[in-house]
Amino acid sequence: MTLVRIIEALLLLSVLVMIHELGHYTAGRLLGFTILEYAVGMGPKLLGFKKNGIEYNLRALPLGGMCRFYGEDEGVADERCFNAQKPWKRFIVILSGPLMNFVLAFVLAVVLILGWGVADESKVFVQGVYESTPAQAAGLQEGDQFLSVDGQQVENFESLTGAVAAADPARMEVVILREGQEQTVVLSDLVNAETGNNFMGVTLSYGVKKVGLFYALKEGAATCWEYAGLVFESLRMLFSGEAGLKDMAGPVGIVQLLGEATRTGWYTVLNLCILLSVNLGLFNLFPIPALDGGRILFILIEWVRGKPVPPEKEGLVHLVGMGLLMLLVVVVTFNDVLRLIRG
Repeated sequence: MTLVRIIEALLLLSVLVMIHELGHYTAGRLLGFTILEYAVGMGPKLLGFKKNGIEYNLRALPLGGMCRFYGEDEGVADERCFNAQKPWKRFIVILSGPLMNFVLAFVLAVVLILGWGVADESKVFVQGVYESTPAQAAGLQEGDQFLSVDGQQVENFESLTGAVAAADPARMEVVILREGQEQTVVLSDLVNAETGNNFMGVTLSYGVKKVGLFYALKEGAATCWEYAGLVFESLRMLFSGEAGLKDMAGPVGIVQLLGEATRTGWYTVLNLCILLSVNLGLFNLFPIPALDGGRILFILIEWVRGKPVPPEKEGLVHLVGMGLLMLLVVVVTFNDVLRLIRG
């Protein structure tokens, strides 16, 4: 992966984290919290300015960002401190980070659907043709649309593959649409010697149809729900032992995935960003110390008890949680690097 691809991937990953922090920032401003800094990137400060008591900085490492509140990890010293605010206000401010990730995922999904359309399952096309196959010998080309096989109309993948499987392997007549003109091609010697089944030697794709805004909104929500399901399925596999730490991707692995996606075009990039944004939002809601979900858990405990957990005890829990998270990051990053070395 080239340096340019790595930089592009880091910037995309940073946007996802920046949007998360923007959620905290926006809710904090609306609810009257004292914000000390909103930063893009991490590490040493490169440049910035100060307005209304808030520092807006650009930092050296393109790895996300941060929103720093006054007295966030301290006891209540004065009324401006983060922990001096009402529990419901703190709940909203903390929850707004993950919620902003879900909003971003939804917006990206709608943009993707409006811009590229959705699969039209009634139209099946040749996506690619393998060499030395019946399809290549018959002259099938990328972009050909299947209309019928031996007189049977092609309505979707299943009807096409079923017709091919039932065809005479010695001779199969296919009607295609190429550049607006119907053509008939004949495929011969369809039997695959290894499997004994008929095969053409092509990869297939559906057609694409444009949709309206309301349809895109519905499908965008469905896409985010589907990707959330993938996250929970991954967790289930992790806890059941079907997957392990070696199967997890850390920062290096995510950057590699994003870098590879940038080579294939914006459709793939946006799809991956939707998945990562949903993942980031859900992960931060888990009741794990040091994450937003862990902080929300302490607020819920405060509501039940009628008084907050002592700041030094909560701080110690978050510190231990952060240490364990950093250890996890080190382990998965080590695995990412090993995968890169092994190719």
